[in-house]
Amino acid sequence: MDGSYAAVLFDLFGTLVDERGNAIEGAVPLLAAMPPGRWGIVTSCGRGLASALLAHAGLATPAVLIAAEDVRHGKPAPDGYLEGARRLRVEPARCLAFEDTRSGVRAAIGAGMDVVAIAPFGNDETDGVVRSVRALADVSLDFDRSGVIRLR
Repeated sequence: MDGSYAAVLFDLFGTLVDERGNAIEGAVPLLAAMPPGRWGIVTSCGRGLASALLAHAGLATPAVLIAAEDVRHGKPAPDGYLEGARRLRVEPARCLAFEDTRSGVRAAIGAGMDVVAIAPFGNDETDGVVRSVRALADVSLDFDRSGVIRLR
């Protein structure tokens, strides 16, 4: 991948919200800056819990929210990420995924996406991981007029 993307898919629990359901540092401004219709969430949570977590954390609800009941096979299978890309109408290879678990990283890589691993566990999934960071706040994205998203 050339470092430019058409869409971004985020994991929810552990990536955008913490174990208490609060927004992780950097999540609010990052999601607020995302172009409408160019991002989504792929979570292993059920839709009800995912919606409650987003509301509690004060995070925007994306147009595309792939929850546990939307896919046949959960992470580490790529189903959720493939469905997210399909609903965003973007080829998976043009998507950047943010994940904080090994199974999530494997799912996104299996879907053919580049991954930012928010990885307190370290990173042994090197193919497809374009950056490994300690926290979401360590990452920023640029958006140009043509709609291209770039990882800074």
